Amino acid sequence: MRPFALPANARRAVPQGLAAIALALVSPLALSQVTVFGVLDAGLNRVSADGSGSRMSLSPDGNTSGRLGFRGTEDMGGGLKAHFWLELAVGVDDGTSGGTSTTNKDSLSTGGATFGRRSTVAIEGSFGELRLGRDYVPSFSNLTTAMHPFGTNGVGSSGHLFYQVNAGGTTARTNVRASNALVYVLPSNKAGFYGSAMVALGEQSSGAVTSDDGNHKGVRLGWRQGPLNMAAATGTTTYATGDYTQTNAGINYQMGPAKLMLLWGENKVGVTRTRATMVGTQWDLSAKTELRAAYTTLTATGVANDATHLALGVVHALSKGTALYATWARIDNEGTGVRFGVGLAPKTAGGASSGFDLGIRHSF
Repeated sequence: MRPFALPANARRAVPQGLAAIALALVSPLALSQVTVFGVLDAGLNRVSADGSGSRMSLSPDGNTSGRLGFRGTEDMGGGLKAHFWLELAVGVDDGTSGGTSTTNKDSLSTGGATFGRRSTVAIEGSFGELRLGRDYVPSFSNLTTAMHPFGTNGVGSSGHLFYQVNAGGTTARTNVRASNALVYVLPSNKAGFYGSAMVALGEQSSGAVTSDDGNHKGVRLGWRQGPLNMAAATGTTTYATGDYTQTNAGINYQMGPAKLMLLWGENKVGVTRTRATMVGTQWDLSAKTELRAAYTTLTATGVANDATHLALGVVHALSKGTALYATWARIDNEGTGVRFGVGLAPKTAGGASSGFDLGIRHSF
């Protein structure tokens, strides 16, 4: 049997057709700069609590939240740029993704490639940036490593104390992010000032007492100059069972190798309230090794109990993208309280909870 052969004109048409398809695919990309990025973080975690025993596990996010993201920018000329940002959570220990609340009221839905960390499209110019989608609420930014040595990850996180205690039938979903949001971000060249404002919709039906549930408004304003950085933020989410308000302020000062940090926060859920104050530091022991320490006190009104949190840790960079970390922390509940723990809450009245993380973080 003779081998099959294309006619001469067809042989010329095939590479020409492939070239045309390749050009069609590449041309739109030439207008944008698209970046794939992410963080993978996993480590050994052990926690124990009075009356609850202990637990050993392989856990994600001991130092930084695992994620996979895609972001892109198109320069439209005249000082205008368009952006997109899609980011999902990645749990290295079991490969699961994160969740999202579609109405800022419903329970967190999980599964699949849910871009629950951030999903925004934006336009930017000399006026600043306007974003649409799901994003951090302004009042969360002060709880990250911008103002807290450990941010909101691992046993060193004071998120246990700086987040709200739900009460009175209210289960707030906006202590970190909000969906259906319009966000305005100040331009970055305004004499050291920075900040953002957000309006987010709960998208409830009208005509009911719950029609405003999930609606969120928040604002953050900061100033950074030389070694000094400070910012204050507040945000309120409406719920028929009692509004949720998160307010905080942070300041840090770079003094030689040490960044000194002070953070205050208040959470109100209906008539209940918790207030937390943290003092801490990120101290460069060398060009590759950083010591972290934080001490937090919490006072509660009408809910939960008072508590204290002590955390010590070290991060050692192996390269620009990879680091080893170790963190130890302890939470003490005051009085007869049992509300707070570092991954495992005590069952003994006034009990303590402690734990450690040993892990590796890789960024790309």
